[in-house]
Order: sequence, then structure tokens, then C-alpha cells
Amino acid sequence: MVAGGVSGVNLAQYVLLCVLTLTPPKSNINPRETFQHPMLDNQRSRVTRIFPGIHYAWIIIAIAGFMHMAGGSVRQAFGVLIVPLQQDMGWSPASISLGYALASIVGAVLAPLSGMATDRFGPRKVMIAGIFFFFGGAIITGAASEVWHLWISYGIFLGVAQACFSVPILTAANTWFRTRLGFGVGLLQAAHGLGPAIMAVFLSALIAALTWKTAFWLIGVSGSIAMIGLMLFFRNDPSHVGLRPYGTPSNEKAPKKSNPDEARQRAKVFLMSMQKTNAFWQLVVVHFFGCVGHAIVIIYVIPIAVAAGVNVVSAAGILSTLMGVSVLTRFLTPVVADYLGAKRAMATMFVLQGLPVLMLFWTHELWQFYLFAVIFGVGYGGEGSAFPIINRQYFGRGPMGRSFGWQQAGAGTGMAVGAWIGGVFYVMSGSYDITIILSVAMSLTGAAVILTMPTTARLLIPNWEDSLSPNLQPGTTRPVGTGG
Repeated sequence: MVAGGVSGVNLAQYVLLCVLTLTPPKSNINPRETFQHPMLDNQRSRVTRIFPGIHYAWIIIAIAGFMHMAGGSVRQAFGVLIVPLQQDMGWSPASISLGYALASIVGAVLAPLSGMATDRFGPRKVMIAGIFFFFGGAIITGAASEVWHLWISYGIFLGVAQACFSVPILTAANTWFRTRLGFGVGLLQAAHGLGPAIMAVFLSALIAALTWKTAFWLIGVSGSIAMIGLMLFFRNDPSHVGLRPYGTPSNEKAPKKSNPDEARQRAKVFLMSMQKTNAFWQLVVVHFFGCVGHAIVIIYVIPIAVAAGVNVVSAAGILSTLMGVSVLTRFLTPVVADYLGAKRAMATMFVLQGLPVLMLFWTHELWQFYLFAVIFGVGYGGEGSAFPIINRQYFGRGPMGRSFGWQQAGAGTGMAVGAWIGGVFYVMSGSYDITIILSVAMSLTGAAVILTMPTTARLLIPNWEDSLSPNLQPGTTRPVGTGG
């Protein structure tokens, strides 16, 4: 039996079924099973008119995907900035990359708080706050005249924005899907990879045609306006528009809407139950190792290529290529993880992320860098995209904001370490050799930790709701584990 209600099909058929139908099996699932209430009927009617024939979960994924692309791409394409800032401002790579490291640290520290805010206030309000920080960070970055200005604008403002985007987006996806979460998350993660792929080339072209200052002003204004517009269509929960999560069985009793105090109690008890498991903390550690491994590459592959004689625009294309290739495995890995189990899929991708980095020791020509980008992009894309799936398989369908927050804290810390330490080792040794070895070691260590984790075939906390007050025990969390 495959999680999500699909049985008796092989993996290829399952993926094709997801792509072609976008609807749950009609025998026992009604994706538009609704709550009955006059006010919700009006909301539901308006949604149906605007998006006829489409479950609103897919609209949420589209909006969240664009938020990933617009809000996170500037940070992920940071490597494009290093050479222009060196040449224009005379700042060292270590001092420039400290801005990225600070953004990652701030995002890591605030990620658990973002998870708490998401569980309490809902993803929409938290993301709106993130848009304002994104706007401020981009505008101030464009006005920077001292390196410490970059640390504040990029490090603090965009770091806060990152925390306000990453956790709510994953939480919303988890809330809107009962089945085929892997497919929904795959689309979301694909957008997360496509954004930096486009942004790396776009930002490099803007800098070449205009200046890096003007480029940031344009991106800050246009991106913020677009994201604010999309928030008009975003809804935190299916019940807010009179719907149920995608793939809810038609015979399942609708859960009672809880008041804020009840929601906070559920979130608190759920987090305490998760934190009693080793897997909860292992996922934080795994996120750290994986992000150190790829942060080193995405931040320093452009300086490494430029040092080898590649021009800046072509070097930006290397980053764009690996981001573009990652789109495929960002999409496929969650789908495969949903079908076979996330543990083996994640371990495989960590290995595929780590080993290709060794190629950088022998890469000197432009075509070799592009070949590296293609091979590395496969593992890089799949390294982090299955985390929402393994969370569902381990912990079920509870309020996941705090869980994602802790894991994003591990990820942000890893990104900060990877971004900063590469510059430090370069200053110390005059080369990136030690940094390359560290990248490989971190990814392979992450794979080793994953292999020590429990099977995903069963829930780790199936009875967490027993710790709630009797009136808060709807019995809606049931086993969804799969694979090994």
C-alpha cells in the first residue's frame, strides 16, 4: 500500500498518475469535500469562480512557489555578487560572504520563532511580515557604501525575510495536502530551484547592464509588489474557504475548528511529542550537514571559476546551470520519497551531492565547470526537498510549524557555516582546497546520519493526541508512513 491512497502501481505509473490527473482516486476520496456554513459557502463560491475545476491546494502551491522564487532567489544567488563587490568596492571575499553568513544565522535563529508565529498567527501574516523585510533589505543593500551596511541589509533584513518565508511555506503545503504531498512539495521545491537558476543569470545581466545597486532596487520593488499581490489569494487553511485538504476521504468526519488557545495547546503538545524522539533532532543535524555541503559550492563556485580564468557572466551561468538541473530532482525526490519512503531517497541524494564536489580539484575549463554543475545539481536538488515528506512519515498530520522551524534553524546554521568558512580557509591557505574537502565530508556525514534513523514505515508518535485535553482529541492523525 502506497501512502496517499495509491496502490498496485509501480513508481513510474504513480508519477504519471500524479502529473496527468491532479485529483485523488475517485473511488474513496473527494478532494472538494466541504464544510457547510453560509459564510464559507460564499468564500467557496468565489474561489470556484476564479479557479474553476482546480482544487485550491494547487493555487496555494503556485503562490508558495513564487514566494520561494521571488523571496529566496536573491539570497541563493549571492555568489553572483562577490566578484562585482570585490571590484567595485574593494571588499574581501571573506567580508562579503559574511553578509550571506549573517543572513543564514539570523534565519536559523529566528526559524523556530517563525514556526511558533506560524502555528499561532498562520502562515499568511508571517509571510506578509517577511515581504516588508525583503523590501527593506533589498533597498538598503542597493544603497550600501560600507561593508557593514551589507551585513545589516543582507545579513539582518534578508535573514529575517528568509525565516518569514521558509517555515510558513512548508507549513502551508503540509496543511493543504492529505494525499500526494510529495507531488505538491515537489512542485514547490522545483520552484525553489528554478528561482535561483533564473536569478543568477538575471542578476548578473542587470549588474553588467546597470549597476549592482540599481539591480537590487529593481528587484526589491518589483518582487515586493508581486508578492503582496499574491497574498490577496493566499489562505492558511482549507477550512478558510470551505474546503478540506486535498485528498481527504469523503467518509471522514470534518475536524472541529479550534480557537486560538486550543490551536496553541495542540501545537505545544505536538512539539513536545516530536522532541522526545531521536529522529526530530537527527533531522536538524542532517539539515545542518547538507546545507554546509552545498552552501560552500553555491557561494564559491563562481569565485573558483573566475580564479581559473572564466569571465564573470559565464561563471554566473555555472551557478544558473546547477540550479536549473536541481529543479528536476527537487520535483522528483519528494514524489519518490512519498512512494518508497524518504529515508533511502534522502541518503542517496546526500551522497550524490557530496561526491561530485571532488571534480573541482580537476576542473579548469569552462565546459568542465558546466559538466560539474550538471552532475552536482542532481544531488543538490534532491538533498533537501524530501524533508516535508519524512516529517509527515515520522510525525503524521499535526501542526508542523515548530518542527519545520527547528529544522530550518539547522539548515540556516549550515548555510552560514558553509558560506563563511570558505572565505576564511581561502584567506588562510590561498586556495579553496580545504573548503572543497569540507563540502564533501559534510554531505557524506549527513548521509551516514540518515542511515542511522528509524524506518519511515511507521509513525513515531501515533498517539500524541492522547496527551491533549479530551475535547481536543479529534483522532485525525493516523499512520501515513511508507517505505523503509
